[in-house]
Amino acid sequence: MSLVFSYQLPVVPCLRLRFTLIAEQNATLYTFKGSMLRGAFGHALRKTVCVMGPEQPCPTCMLRKQCAYPRLFETLIEPDESAPRFLRGLPTAPRPYVFEPFDNRIHYTAGDPLQFDLILIGQAIDFFPYAIFAVSQMAESGLSAKRFRFRLQDVKWEAKRKPASMRVRSEKSPVTSEQTIESEWRLLYDGGAKRLLEAPTPQLPTIPPAITSHLPLLTCNFLTPTRLKFGDDLTMDFTFRMLVFKMLRRVLELAHFHVPGAEINWGFHPLLVAADDIKIVSRDLEWVDWERRSNRQNVEMKMGGFVGSLTLEGNFEQYAELLAACEVLHVGKACVFGNGKIRCSREEPLDKATLPHETES
Repeated sequence: MSLVFSYQLPVVPCLRLRFTLIAEQNATLYTFKGSMLRGAFGHALRKTVCVMGPEQPCPTCMLRKQCAYPRLFETLIEPDESAPRFLRGLPTAPRPYVFEPFDNRIHYTAGDPLQFDLILIGQAIDFFPYAIFAVSQMAESGLSAKRFRFRLQDVKWEAKRKPASMRVRSEKSPVTSEQTIESEWRLLYDGGAKRLLEAPTPQLPTIPPAITSHLPLLTCNFLTPTRLKFGDDLTMDFTFRMLVFKMLRRVLELAHFHVPGAEINWGFHPLLVAADDIKIVSRDLEWVDWERRSNRQNVEMKMGGFVGSLTLEGNFEQYAELLAACEVLHVGKACVFGNGKIRCSREEPLDKATLPHETES
C-alpha cells in the first residue's frame, strides 16, 4: 500500500517568452541550439549592461548586486547560513532561466523564422526587458561562430494555460478522451517598432490533468538529453525515488536562491521513501551525445544525456505538483541549454528525439 506524505512544494513563478527571429541571410546552424543561444545571450547581455568593462570579474565587482548580468545570467551566491548543508560552498547558484530551442532546422534562407522559448524564473522575471534587448543584440551580431545575422521580429509571452481535449490510449479502453494543457500567447514586444506593448504576469506551474488522472500508468517522456548524476557518474539506471530526489533538488534550489520569502520544507525524506512504491514497468531510454565548446575554458565539453520514456505505475497524487513544476523547470544538469525537458502523459510513449552529434560553438 502506498505511503501518503503531505508535502508542500514552494511556489516558483515563471515567465515563458517566445522569441521569433528572422534570418537576414542564408544560415547554417546546429540542430540542437541551446548552447549557441545561451552563449550568444550571455555575451550580448554583458555587453549591454556592464559599465565596468570586460576586464572586471563579476565576483569582485562593487556593482554586482545591482547589475542585471550576474543577477540573471551568472548568479553568485552570497554567504547564507540558512541554506542546507548540501548547498553551502557552491560558487554559483542554479541559473534562473532555461532556453528551450524547439526549432530543429539546420539550413535557413533569408526571411526564414527561427523560434525558441526563454523561461525566466523567480526574481529574474524582473529583468525581462534586459533579456529581450540582449536577444535583439545577439541576433544582430550574428549566431554561431560564422555570425549569421538575424533580427528580432517579436516576443510573445505565455499569458494563460487552459485545458484542452486530446485522444489517448489506455489498457482498458483503446481510445479515450483526456485533458491536457494548451497555452494562450500574447504579443509582448514588437521588434519593428522596438516597443514593449504590455507588462506580463508571471505564471505558476499548472498541473496537467494527465498527471492527476486515476489511470494507473503514467508515461514520463524525456524530450531533450537528460543528465542525472549520482555520485561521480551519469546514469540511465535509476529508480523513481532517485528521479524524485533530482526533481526536488531542482525546484528547492531555484526557490531558495531566486524566490525571496519562499517557504521551503527541507524535510522531504518521507516523500522519497514513499516514492519506492512507484514502479518503473517499462524503460525505453537511449543515450545521445552532443558537444559544446566552452570559450571560457577553451575546451570541448560533452553534454550528452538520455532521451526516451519511462512508464510508471502507482499513485502519483503526492507527486503531481513536482512533476508539473519540472515540466517547466526541467531536471538534471545543464538545464539552461534546454537539457532535461520532460512531459508526463497517459499517451503512448513518444519516439526518441533525434539529436545532433555535431560540435556546437
